[in-house]
Amino acid sequence: MAEDPVDIKLDLEKSCLEKECAKKVLAYNGCLERIKTAPAELEPHCYHQYFAIVHCVDVCVDPKLWPTLK
Repeated sequence: MAEDPVDIKLDLEKSCLEKECAKKVLAYNGCLERIKTAPAELEPHCYHQYFAIVHCVDVCVDPKLWPTLK
């Protein structure tokens, strides 16, 4: 009986968040803390930091994931 395929993408993403993208995660968390005290009329957000994390993870995972695909 064949084994079920294993999706390694989540593990790769977690590894990237903990290593290569850790500084971006810290920047995002810092932004979240800063906007807690910002006036609501300024419409504070952390979009730039969030998308920096997404981009970092994509760039990190891509070369590790593609060679494993069949």
